[in-house]
Parts: sequence; structure tokens; C-alpha cells
Amino acid sequence: MVVAATNKNLRKALVAACGLIGISGASAEAVEVGSAVMLYKEADRIKVLEGVLSVNHEFSSGKSANFKIVFDTMSGPSANGAAPASFIQTFTRPSGEGSYQTPIGETPLDDTFKDSRFALSGGGVLPLNRMTDLSAGLYVSSEYDYSSLGANAALTRDFNKRSTTLALRMSYFHDTISPEGGRPIPFATMADPGPDQPRLSDDGTKDVMDLGLAWTQVLSRSTIAQLSYTFSKVSGYQTDPYKIVSLVDASSGNPDNYLYEYRPDERARHVLFGKVNHHLGRDIVSMSYRFLTDDWGIQSHTVDLTYRWNFSKTKYLRPHFRYYNQGEADFYQRYLVGGDELPEHVSADYRLGDMIAYTIGLKHGRLLGNGHNLSFRLEYYMQTGESHPADAIGVLKDYDLYPTVGAIIFQVGYSFGL
Repeated sequence: MVVAATNKNLRKALVAACGLIGISGASAEAVEVGSAVMLYKEADRIKVLEGVLSVNHEFSSGKSANFKIVFDTMSGPSANGAAPASFIQTFTRPSGEGSYQTPIGETPLDDTFKDSRFALSGGGVLPLNRMTDLSAGLYVSSEYDYSSLGANAALTRDFNKRSTTLALRMSYFHDTISPEGGRPIPFATMADPGPDQPRLSDDGTKDVMDLGLAWTQVLSRSTIAQLSYTFSKVSGYQTDPYKIVSLVDASSGNPDNYLYEYRPDERARHVLFGKVNHHLGRDIVSMSYRFLTDDWGIQSHTVDLTYRWNFSKTKYLRPHFRYYNQGEADFYQRYLVGGDELPEHVSADYRLGDMIAYTIGLKHGRLLGNGHNLSFRLEYYMQTGESHPADAIGVLKDYDLYPTVGAIIFQVGYSFGL
């Protein structure tokens, strides 16, 4: 009786919420509720714990509405961008209050990183006719030092007896960056702890506009293919306010100073994505490829492969393999050399460098009674880069300038219908 009452109240609450975005006036056919908890843990570095709750409400008229709530916490040491040294290094904390130290020969890690994020999104689908749908949604998220507001819309049209689908999509986000201690001045020297830290006076803002076109085609009774192109334009503050770059001696390789990084304020990205799903009897194999290029000089290739083995009517296993290869940004430099002219832009953030990353894992799902679904996912992620560059200077030749990052990902999911 309690469960039935709860389901009824949830259905009523969702119908009322749907009215707020203009989707009402039809009886509900189905409500699907999904939830998941994920743990991401790097060895001796970042840990992320995330919870997700999503609700999808479908009406008999073909209209639908969806809502999603995400909450995550992040903590643990994070690379600050500086290079290793042959002596103990001391760094000022991002707040400007206090300091932390890094042992000889180790990658400097900022142990102060801690944040939480709350995100809420919702939207709906409105059929314009038998073959055309219009969808739209809103997004808002908030962190300690970062907030984001966004909207998206898509127009989808079916052709060839619904065997072909074309979709035109667009989205816009406006982000505000308010780092602890304020935004550092680009290329400014990291100051000693104290109240008089040199900082820019205002918060940073960033605007992101995405335009995309997607084509989905039924190739046969067992095969579906998808191809899409997305153009993204980012304008505004894109520098990481917590990252620095070592300014090293030209002969010894040890740091003489630390400068704050500076990235371009404009970025244009092009993404081409293709995917094929193929049914092998009762099993499903899925393959996808993603190519990204931008005017920062980054190019990346992503190959993703899954195989869903339905070994019974209620249980499945899904092995997963992902390969990622990225070329470095034009302004990526592991360190700067004293006496050289400063570049226009620079960042030592390893996420902008040459890298190869692998993800391998397994997901197990099962159908419980009353249409409830339970799943478990366990994966291992490994990221590697050029750890010993041939042009390294002095003591830097002996140190790992791009340590391998390994992480465990564990997720539990649960979904049910009302």
C-alpha cells in the first residue's frame, strides 16, 4: 500500500511539473525512473562520488518530459602543472592562505582540491506531426567556484517509412567562474602566502554554442547506423585559475619561479561521430568512432566497442573497451625556460598534452520482478603520455614528466517503471 501510494504521488508530481514546461492535457502511458551511484577513484589522486536520479514521463499523445538531478563530490590531490625538481618545492595554496610542499622528484600535487556540484536538467518532446518532433530543455548547475546555465533544442524528422531520421540540434551555455582567491593575472608570478595576492578584479565568464546535425539509418532488420557532425564555439575565460607553469633554469632544469598559465579566449571545435549497432541473434554489438579537431591544435580519435551478451531472458553481461588518442595543444609546454621569450599562451595541464587512454570494463544487468532493473559496472581507466621527452633539460631528464594515471570506476544502477 505504501509503495502504491508513493508511485501515485510521484506520478502526480511529475504531471504537475510537466505542466510547467507546457506538456499537459493527456493521460500518462509510462513513467520510467532511473538512478545510479558512481565512484571514480584515481590512485593517490582525485576521487569522485556521483549520484544521479532521472525521470522520463511519456504521454499517450506522443509527448514526453524528462528530468534529471545530479549531485557529486570531488576531492583529492590534483596536479598543479609544475614540473618535478631536485629539491623540496613549496607552493602557495589557491586561496593565497598557507602553502603545501612536494617531495624531491615527484609531480607537484595540490592537496586542497575539494568541491561538490549540483545539476538539474529538464526538457520535453512535442510531436509536430506524425514524422516530426520538436524537443527542448534547460540546464543549471552550481559548484563552489563555477556555475552554468544552458538551453538546448532539436528538430527531428523521419523519412523513408521511418527508416531514416535527420536531427538538427543546438545548445547554448553561459558559465561563470569564481575561483577561490580570485582569478590570477596571466603569467604573473605565484606570490608567497599573504593577503595581497595579485588578482583580476572580476569573475570570468564563458559562452558555449553548439550546432549539430545527425543522421540515423536503418540498414537492415538487425543493423542501425548513425553519423553526426557538431560544431562548437567557445568564447570567454578558458584558463584554469589553479594551474601554474614552472620557469626552469636553462642548464639545471630546476625551477627558478612559477607562473600562472594563460589559455586563448576563443576556441572552435569540430566533432565527427559515427556509430553502428548490430544484433547477433539475441546479442548486440556496438561500435563507434569519434574524431575531434580544434583551432587549439588538438586532434583526438576515440574508438568505443561494447558487446551485450544476453545469456538469459533476464540477465546480461556487457564487456566494454575504449581507446583514446590525443595530440597536444599548440600552447602546451611542460615547462618554460628562463631567458626565453614568453609565448602568447601557455599551459602545462597534462589534459592538453599528447596522451593515450584506455578503458576496459564489464557491466552486468538483470531484470528483477515487476519490471525493475539492477546493474553493476566495473571499469579500469589508464592514461599515459610522454614521460621522458628527448629534449628534457638537466635534472628533468631523470624524472617522469607525465606520470601514468590509473583509475577504478564502479557504478550501481537501478531503474523501474510506474
